[in-house]
Amino acid sequence: MVPASIQKAKGLTSRAVNSDYPGLLLQPDASPISLEQLAAEIKGIYAGLVMVEAKCMSIDKAQADDLKSHLDPEQWQALIALHRTLLYEHHDFLMATQHPSATEALRGLATKYSMPARMWRHGIHAFLEVLRHRRPASQDYMLSFIYLAYQMMALLLETVPSFTDTWIECLGDLARYRMAIEEEKEAHATWGGVAARWYTLASDRHPAIGRLYHHLGIL
Repeated sequence: MVPASIQKAKGLTSRAVNSDYPGLLLQPDASPISLEQLAAEIKGIYAGLVMVEAKCMSIDKAQADDLKSHLDPEQWQALIALHRTLLYEHHDFLMATQHPSATEALRGLATKYSMPARMWRHGIHAFLEVLRHRRPASQDYMLSFIYLAYQMMALLLETVPSFTDTWIECLGDLARYRMAIEEEKEAHATWGGVAARWYTLASDRHPAIGRLYHHLGIL
């Protein structure tokens, strides 16, 4: 089923999907759309994104400030669904701003508003830290969310190449989180290897960035 946040961008995105990423659209549609329509769609997507982002930020902060509170399964599922919605909103925004009809100004909005960094910080990382600090009770939910976020980053690596470096490092970070919570020795080593491959790829592309070597050093 296609998420509602993606369904709303009917004029901008194709129906083509990949079985590896069920429910997610893979490329902007080349069908005609006026610049005014495109700009209006992007504005609407961004407005919705900001609302969901603010809710994620508020909830994550509240959870981080009160680690002793108990969350039942329904609450965990609701939090995962909320952050999934934010990831889908980011996906919609990125796909819309790279539509063939987009002007350079529209294409530059993702950079102007620091969308990849915001996606990682508010859509993924803050919630991962909430999950991490509530282990072992949150273990299964953390695994589920890591796989969800990893799938999204892998999709964006394929479809939004203008931020390839960001997606590669995020994939390395997610693999490192997955490694860190793995208790089975073989799987721990496997995910460590996955993280190392992403960080090595990133450092090969940008050998002057010391942060990437630090990531490799702590694996």
